[in-house]
Amino acid sequence: MRLVAVLLALLAASFLFWQSIQNDLAASASNVIVKKQAHTMDMAYEKNEARAYLNEIRQSMGMSMLSENEKLDRAAQAHADYLIANDESAHEEIPGHKGFTGVSPKERALKAGYDVSYVSENLSTKNNSGKSSIDGLFSAIYHRFGFLDVAIDQIGVGAAQDPSAREKSAFVYLMGNSELEVLCSTPAFKGSGKYVYKVCREPEHRIAEKRFNSALNHNRQLNPKIILYPYDGQEEVPPAFYSEVPDPLPDYEVSGFPVSVVFNDYYFKKVDLVSFKLFTPDGKEVEKVRFMDKSNDPHHRFTAHQFALFPLERLEYGTRYRAEIIYRTPKGREHLSWSFETQRPTEKLHTITKREETVSLDPMQAHLLYFRPLGPHDIISDIRFPADVDISFVDNHTLKISAMPEGTQDFDITSASRTVHVKVQ
Repeated sequence: MRLVAVLLALLAASFLFWQSIQNDLAASASNVIVKKQAHTMDMAYEKNEARAYLNEIRQSMGMSMLSENEKLDRAAQAHADYLIANDESAHEEIPGHKGFTGVSPKERALKAGYDVSYVSENLSTKNNSGKSSIDGLFSAIYHRFGFLDVAIDQIGVGAAQDPSAREKSAFVYLMGNSELEVLCSTPAFKGSGKYVYKVCREPEHRIAEKRFNSALNHNRQLNPKIILYPYDGQEEVPPAFYSEVPDPLPDYEVSGFPVSVVFNDYYFKKVDLVSFKLFTPDGKEVEKVRFMDKSNDPHHRFTAHQFALFPLERLEYGTRYRAEIIYRTPKGREHLSWSFETQRPTEKLHTITKREETVSLDPMQAHLLYFRPLGPHDIISDIRFPADVDISFVDNHTLKISAMPEGTQDFDITSASRTVHVKVQ
């Protein structure tokens, strides 16, 4: 995270990226390997879908909606185009590279006509839809906190795909504060008293401290006191977290979907989290977890108001989990409990628990093969299967097998570490 210099702390910027790490699928026929190509996306549609889906999530949590800002749209789109043109995935652009519009998100926003020099950016690469981009970013804790910032109310979305290598895509989200934009477009403060600067296009543009704080607090007070994710009653929560840059769990390549709590700093000046627990439907506590807060965040991104619980093993499909916290404020102790449900597949689910296994599949229906991780570094990679079978990734441990053509014979699905013998019945 790179914090733009201002006199006071502003929004919690999250200059981070998340990359889908789903590995290549390859269909083989007559000893010829044919790489499966991603589909061509309608990028205008996917941008709108991503924005709408993000707002749907925020609205479901009782948070304020993010309005579209054309200038932030232009800056985000320019960076998405740059990433694809140069096969890059960073927030910083390199002068001289094709499509360069500014080294930092701030510079790109200013070039696009946005008057505020402080913005936050999330981005993801190698996604096959706007929705999957948002889902991936919400599974990545630092990015999640960027989207759940209580001080933002504007967003610009950019999306691009390489037409010659369709698996390469980029989604960029640039966020800002409309109240600050207004202050930066009005005459600078010239009176006596405290002021802030290095906020607007002109670094010396002064804003009265009281008006500046009021601009930030305007959005904060419109948002809930406590922000939970997954939120209470949420369904279709992904069961796994893989990685992000920087990685909050560098010693794990796969773990469970993190549960988080953000205390709105407009309402809470000081808060201590006494207890944070997760329970299965039968009331058993999920014991293999890692609690994270400002004191042990390995990359020092968390604020004193942000907390997360990482299950160290994947959550189960179609399962309702209950989370509980006990927190302490100057007013005393409080208890809060909520629940959410992980994705419930519509296809028939088969769980693979060994390195080599045999399954029987009805060729007339779709199936999911879930390879339960054998350890924290067990990722399914380099999948091989017959060319006449339609197989796609759901996540890095789950394959979807579509209904099979008539006459499909028994076949094998192999990876670098696992083998499944499929009996077609």
